[in-house]
This record gives sequence, C-alpha cells and structure tokens, in this order.
Amino acid sequence: MCHIEYDAAHGSPGLKQFSSHLRQLVWSCNFKLEKLKKYDGKENPENWITLYEIVVRSATGDEHVMTNYFPVVLDQAGHQWLIGLPEDSFDSSEELRQAFNDNFIATCEQPRNKYDLERIRDRKNEPLHDYIRHFSDMRLKIPKISHNEAISAFIKGLHFHEALRSKLLCKRPTMVAELLATAKNYADDDDTEKLIKEDV
Repeated sequence: MCHIEYDAAHGSPGLKQFSSHLRQLVWSCNFKLEKLKKYDGKENPENWITLYEIVVRSATGDEHVMTNYFPVVLDQAGHQWLIGLPEDSFDSSEELRQAFNDNFIATCEQPRNKYDLERIRDRKNEPLHDYIRHFSDMRLKIPKISHNEAISAFIKGLHFHEALRSKLLCKRPTMVAELLATAKNYADDDDTEKLIKEDV
C-alpha cells in the first residue's frame, strides 16, 4: 500500500482554516469514500457529520484525513461558511464538528410533527391517489409518529371522499399499511368507475 505524505511546514496543500498540525497527514493511495451525498445545509448537521465520520473511518482515514477531506463533501453553502472563517480556526476534527453543528443546526430542515400531517387534506376534484401520495410523503418526514395518530390524521383530512371516510370510520384500520392499502384499492376502484362512465 503506497502513501502520499504532506508536511505543512513545507507548504502542504490544504485550507488555511485548518492548523498546520491538522494539515500534516498521510494520504493512502487506496483511500476512497463510498458514495456520500454532499452536505447542502438542509439535513441535520449532527446526523450528517456522524455518517461522514463513519464512512471515513471505514476507509481507514484518521482525524487528519477526515478534516482535510471535509471540504470535498460540502455543497456551496458549506464551502462559503468554511472559506469565510479565519486562518487556524480548527486544531482538531472535534472543533470542526462542533462549529459545523452550531452553524447549520438553525438553518437545517427541522423534523415535521403530527400537526403537519393533520394539515394535509384532500381538495375538491383532486384525485384520491394524489391525496394518498401527499399524505405518505409527509408521514415519512415525521419521526416516531404512532399508527393511531397517522390514521386519525388521514381520516381527518378526507373532506371530499366521504364514502372512504365512512368506510374507515366503520372499520378503522390498526396499521398504516392497512390504511394505505384500503385507500389505494378504493382509489383504484374509483378511477375504474369514472372510466366506465366516460365510455358510456
């Protein structure tokens, strides 16, 4: 296994926002990260950088490699933040991690909650399949929502599909998968009925 060694005292490459100590490193010729989505400022920074550290460690990278490779996995917002910092801002990967979290935690997209799900409602003349899709997309953004809460929100959002609403209230599902399967079957039958009427 070959290595490429850089010494900051002799003009090693790297961002000056990292201390000379951090820029002293040995790159392995075999160092290669698995595909990792660049940070765009929308994801939770703590969760994202934890994943980044795991990926670097799995590729046998140390603290120095982790820090010096960090700019490569940042999108424009991250680059602008990092480049705008003073020289020698960081002397460890932990300092970089903390500053990164502090800067982006306020701007990242926050997890949704059950009240966001309750705001999803069907619309007049909207295909039922569209309502199901909008509901499902929002539900996936909500951590730890119970089956009962999700099912209640779905039924509450039905204003223009009263037959389905009555069916769900009469025989209430206990699992979200059961709810969506029932709704999808109803939507398929409704689409078929409309097509038959159009052909008549």
